[in-house]
Amino acid sequence: MMKALHPSSLVVVILQLVSLLSGISDGFQPRIGSHHHDCRTTTTSSSIRPIGGDNKNHNLRHYPPQQQQQQQLKLRSGAVLHQSRQSADTSSSSKTTTTTNPVIAASGLIALDVLFRRVFQLLAISFPSSLAGCGMLFATFLLAPGGGSNLHAALSPGAALLAKWLPVFFVPSLITLPLADSLGSFAEVLKVAAVMVGGFYFTLLTTAWTVVGIRKLLPSKKTAAAVEEETPAKQQAQPTTPPPKPFSDALNNGLRLTTLASAIAAIITTNNNKSPFSSLLTCVFMLSTTLMNFVFGARLPKSFTKIVHPLVTCTSLTWVVAYAFAKATGATFLSVLKSYRTKSMSLATSGAGDLLIFLLGPAVVSLACQMYDRRKLMRENLAEVGAAVGVSAFGGIFGTAAAVRALDLASPYLRLSLLSRNITSPLAMAIASILGADTSFAVTIVVITGLIGANFGASILDKFGITDAVARGLGIGAAAHGLGTAALVNEEDAFPFAAIAMALTASAATVIVSIPVFKRIILQLALGA
Repeated sequence: MMKALHPSSLVVVILQLVSLLSGISDGFQPRIGSHHHDCRTTTTSSSIRPIGGDNKNHNLRHYPPQQQQQQQLKLRSGAVLHQSRQSADTSSSSKTTTTTNPVIAASGLIALDVLFRRVFQLLAISFPSSLAGCGMLFATFLLAPGGGSNLHAALSPGAALLAKWLPVFFVPSLITLPLADSLGSFAEVLKVAAVMVGGFYFTLLTTAWTVVGIRKLLPSKKTAAAVEEETPAKQQAQPTTPPPKPFSDALNNGLRLTTLASAIAAIITTNNNKSPFSSLLTCVFMLSTTLMNFVFGARLPKSFTKIVHPLVTCTSLTWVVAYAFAKATGATFLSVLKSYRTKSMSLATSGAGDLLIFLLGPAVVSLACQMYDRRKLMRENLAEVGAAVGVSAFGGIFGTAAAVRALDLASPYLRLSLLSRNITSPLAMAIASILGADTSFAVTIVVITGLIGANFGASILDKFGITDAVARGLGIGAAAHGLGTAALVNEEDAFPFAAIAMALTASAATVIVSIPVFKRIILQLALGA
């Protein structure tokens, strides 16, 4: 009889399998920093335009020499006038627009999320309140007087703050993974790996090929006015500066001091059984430990984070600290993990993991700000975006349900946990809850899928000859959610579409499983009669 294997063995099996299938000789290095452009088009923040730019300077050779000088003077004066207008617009907007403090803006998003939760609880609505809040906030941006720009500007700093810390909000599901049941035999591990790898290829390629097909059928969206908007100043290469570290030295040092001080206090009060503050101080200690480890992992060199994501670093180091804390207090490692996430928001009993997971709700609500930022891009490429979201959401859920049943996975909860494999973690947890799956397994599967996309997604698209920027972005965002999207940050034409696909695919999939008819079909397809 084969020995049961733990979920951690799944990571190595899957990464090795993807490496073999993709035929990449450079191992697990992601294709971050490579630029891929369609030979016909390039994108800006608001439209899709054929490459070529402004041809006015190129056409000067058709003038006689004297007229060439006159035309050059006109072009230069026009460029100066355009720059002065831009400068005036910028200065005037800076006078009329005030930036909200990020913490205050994030508090506003938290308040909105709490309000939506309370309303949905009172009305006994099972649909995820955070996703409904995201949709309502986005609609408010669009319908509010003045285009909703003031409200959007007030909440955007908070949305950016939540987005910066978003990965750490689902670390608790990874940290408590040792509490989950075993995956079963090695054969079961291979089945899970096959579903994840095969599902990633399926979603990535079907989405990208669908977009390529639609773009071949639709006429070009470029107008003559679009070329006129390109100015010589914009065409000039911008000087590159090394990017700053994602978190400051002051924050890093502050978290270290907080962790050290709270560790001493937590150990003393825990060993003193009569202390009423032991649970609270332990919560503070483990919270600061998690944040410190995440900041540490995010600040490591790019050459390391390309291979080992900060989530993996944070989870591993937090396990080490939890084990050391257990030894210092006479507890067990598993008991410390149980106190890390108690699934309670009571001040006396909640753990660090409960506080972090609570912030997933406001993070989902804040996706409305990202979608509003890209509203023009979505509107101008509605057919491509709509087709990509439909293929990735319906194909991902129903295709995965068929695959887990065809492979006859033994565990029902594992079958259901795989259904949200390509959905961003906050909504993957919502989908897992709706379907009755294990949220820790669901998040683990999502993270591994994202690592696959970040490390191999661009190279797989290269191998299949998919160079269209829109297709690349929508394919990666739909198949590998946030981690895959982050890996495309240097593909400037593809990155905005990856962010759009990530948000809309997750939203569409959550809506699908929330509809009773679809939910029943999905469960029957995945589990059988």
